[in-house]
Amino acid sequence: AMSRQLDMARVYLSDAIDLVEKSGREAIASMTEGDEQRLLSMGLKRFTKPDLFNVKDARRRVAAGLIEANEYAY
Repeated sequence: AMSRQLDMARVYLSDAIDLVEKSGREAIASMTEGDEQRLLSMGLKRFTKPDLFNVKDARRRVAAGLIEANEYAY
């Protein structure tokens, strides 16, 4: 059970990092240019670099646990 909760957290974190990175790129592109844009883009890349893991398998494990319990168990 604990591993499924960890899978859920990691999947959520992966999705959240993607959203933050996309929003950050849009904000940087709309408010800056030149060297400042390049510098901010490098910072964004540094702070939104997730640890790679298999999100697809994690989602499948979570789904399998929910199907097995036959209810939303969290």
